[in-house]
Amino acid sequence: MPSRHCMGLGIAIKKPKHNATESFGKTQRRHRRGGIAGIIFIANFAGILILVLGSLLFNELRSGLTKARMEALRAQGSTIASVIAEAAIPPDALPALDEMRARAILRQLTREPGARLRLFDRELRPIADSSVLDDTVEVRQLPPLGPAAPDVVDVADRAVANARVFIQGASDDPHKALIREISTALQGQVVQSERFDENGRRVVSVTVPIQRIRAVVGVLTLESSDVSEIVDAERRALYPFILSAILVTALSATLLAWSIAVPLRRLAAAADDVRRGRAQALGADKLRQRPDEIGDLADALAAMTQTLQDRINANESFAADVAHEIKNPLAAIRNAAELLPRATSEESKAKLESIILSDARRVDRLVTDIANASRLDAELARASQKKFAMADMIDDMGRVYASIAHAHQVKIIVQHTDETDRLLVSAREEAISRVLTNLLDNALSFSPAQANIYLRGTREHEKVCVQVEDEGPGIPQEALQSVFKRFYTHRPTSVGEEGQAAFGKHSGLGLAIARQIAESHGGILWVENRTEGQGARFVLELPAA
Repeated sequence: MPSRHCMGLGIAIKKPKHNATESFGKTQRRHRRGGIAGIIFIANFAGILILVLGSLLFNELRSGLTKARMEALRAQGSTIASVIAEAAIPPDALPALDEMRARAILRQLTREPGARLRLFDRELRPIADSSVLDDTVEVRQLPPLGPAAPDVVDVADRAVANARVFIQGASDDPHKALIREISTALQGQVVQSERFDENGRRVVSVTVPIQRIRAVVGVLTLESSDVSEIVDAERRALYPFILSAILVTALSATLLAWSIAVPLRRLAAAADDVRRGRAQALGADKLRQRPDEIGDLADALAAMTQTLQDRINANESFAADVAHEIKNPLAAIRNAAELLPRATSEESKAKLESIILSDARRVDRLVTDIANASRLDAELARASQKKFAMADMIDDMGRVYASIAHAHQVKIIVQHTDETDRLLVSAREEAISRVLTNLLDNALSFSPAQANIYLRGTREHEKVCVQVEDEGPGIPQEALQSVFKRFYTHRPTSVGEEGQAAFGKHSGLGLAIARQIAESHGGILWVENRTEGQGARFVLELPAA
């Protein structure tokens, strides 16, 4: 129902119903790999992957324990090496290691539990081993007979250990690693390292040279695996939390993919159905009910699809109307042209020539107005809105039409509010001027001599209203909703007379174009008969700036 603020009752104008038409498309959608679902999974798992790598491979706890353990082994090894050098190297001979005395000293010295001591001479030959001297028996569980299920924890530990070996560059051959370490120590250097022993355990190792003054006679190697055992225990304690984090992340990524990627694919499929002509409207009603951005997107696509469908229907209807309107005058021209050679009098010839000329002008006017109507959408899309005073436009239109109205023996009366209120609106000035031009032309066409045409501007709340009133025969009540239809020209020409005013001078597109412009600006245009007497009142209502 139009607004009733602007000095008159509004007339309900029903919007025309549009029938959906088919749309066709032959191009195939490009299938993308990953898409949003892939991004969701990558983004979710990237953080947990970094957490896992950091906690398992670059654990600060392990670094601190390893460093502290190496310092303890180095201090202990230096002490033991000094004692062996003093007691197991004869002072009155060439520097050489007394193997028997060195073994006895190594057996008697107090050692830290969990550490293994080994003694080597200059030829890399083993002299003593604390595990042999102390009769230490290593107990290891035998593997089960036959195939057995793999130990997940053991597999994980080995994988992490191998990764550390690869990253840190440690040798996977325990014997070669030990030989390199001893060879370096024989040159008088203390060697600290992490390596694997012959049982596959990762050990912290310190190798100290045994020397008298500057002569190196052997090396002492101290190994400890308790740091790895402590870190492995800490790592196993982290496994449940890491597994829980992975499960939660997987569940979160799955839910996000299901709630975002899947609906978007459904929207794309529904849009494809419309494009290929399988559907005339976007079949995404369930998605439109979602209270999130997906629902907003579905609503926007549905509205866009409906708008495009409406435009297709409007174009089809417009083409049909154009064909009908042009066919009638062309038929009259053809009939008159066929009868013209048979005319027997000058009067009949002149009448037929007048019909041909009048209908030719009508066709020309139709083609011109049709071209203008066809360009209207493009013009409205290109032009930018700006703020201007509607009162100034009303004054200008009144001055322009004053002389035209005088030629028709009609008077234009301009009325609007005081000078402080210039009725500001934000619109496309050229388009609004076109609306007023169509309304004034329409009023002039149906105004009798000595009549008045009123051009008024008012403000009602947040609306600016422009009224164009004439004192013509008015509009039949049943036709109030039809005058805005394309090619509608039927209107009384004078009081008590029915027909088409100035036949051939109107295409019936002016009011349809005017209403389209008004609606594109968020306004409305309607018509009513004057209550003061005869005549019609057209009301243009626009949002105030």
